Amino acid sequence: MTDELDVELIGNWLPGQQFELQEAIGLLHSEAIRVQDRAYLQNPPIEKIGIICGVLTMNDEVEIIIRFPEGILQLNKSELYSDYLLVEDNDK
Repeated sequence: MTDELDVELIGNWLPGQQFELQEAIGLLHSEAIRVQDRAYLQNPPIEKIGIICGVLTMNDEVEIIIRFPEGILQLNKSELYSDYLLVEDNDK
């Protein structure tokens, strides 16, 4: 009998593709839209905008929570940056 374990990773695990806690916290209150709605990027209507309103940490993985008018999504870093665009604040 040995103390060795075989570990099988399921899914896409790339360390550079995961949020650091401070990085995710820095996104709080940011606005995002879906990639397919990018035509609205300069002045998106309120029904197309999602607000990053939370950070979730579980099992060493950090994810963000986005609230859209039709519901709430929980996304990791690769999901956020592949399917959503952050709306730049033009007031800065």
